[in-house]
Amino acid sequence: MNLRQIEVFRAIMLTGGISDAARSLNVSQPNVSRLMRHTEDRLGIKLFERIKGRLYPTAEALTLYEEVEKAYSGIRLVRDMAQDLALSRTGRLRLVCSPSLGLALVPNAITAFRAERSGLRIGLEILPQAALLERVLTHQADLGISMFPSDHPNLEVETLCRGRLVCVLPEGHALAAKAFVTPADIAGHALISYDRDTPQGQLIDQAFASERVARDIAVEVRFGHTACALVQAGAGVALVDEFSVTGGIFPGLTVRPFRPEKWFDLSIVRDRLRPLSRAAEGFGAALRRSAAALPVAQGQRDDR
Repeated sequence: MNLRQIEVFRAIMLTGGISDAARSLNVSQPNVSRLMRHTEDRLGIKLFERIKGRLYPTAEALTLYEEVEKAYSGIRLVRDMAQDLALSRTGRLRLVCSPSLGLALVPNAITAFRAERSGLRIGLEILPQAALLERVLTHQADLGISMFPSDHPNLEVETLCRGRLVCVLPEGHALAAKAFVTPADIAGHALISYDRDTPQGQLIDQAFASERVARDIAVEVRFGHTACALVQAGAGVALVDEFSVTGGIFPGLTVRPFRPEKWFDLSIVRDRLRPLSRAAEGFGAALRRSAAALPVAQGQRDDR
């Protein structure tokens, strides 16, 4: 498939019909129909079925569309870069980060960095770990800011500081009187926690297993800030990374240390085979300064 065939196929998938696709592409309906027939002939597969006057994608079309969307993200990056060059902008920086780090740390670092580089265009995407690493490896992001480990041979990981797993409680909760909270303490309380397939879920499973306490989940989430919002609403107690409650994002919550201790590493992730741009190097320095100012990092320096 050439680029024009991909563009027309994607337009039909998004709009659900030949006429709407033609309108979105500003071309005639016969041209779209003719190009799709030619595409199906060249591929040797049927992409759409017409049933009672409506167009439905085949299973093959749905599979192809997943790959087309991946290709289109790269095409959009090329178009954006060309536009930046045409407008004589000073550059573009593409960042991806873990959800908890996108609440305070990364926004603060971006704000400080843009004070020095006001002409720079910055893209920030909040992603789970697997998607974050994929963006860096496929060069759809210049830097990743993560709180989970990675051992991929093509990635270079620089740890900036560490954060603990903490217990988050509503104001006035019975467990707030404790100096720290254990799995046994949580038993009997509604626990907001993570799917066992997530890195957070695996850490918490390890902690509960080591204490021989069953992890009974009342509400299952994927991100720490979602868990904090649920605690704030009174849905239960939660175990989250320390970064989720840094910066006063969720006022009115009580935070207690959790035992046994479990740690998260705040890291910059980059492709070791690809040189960093000056913008990426500069942002890395701004992020290091922001991370060093975190109460988490200051406490670690005091402990040494």
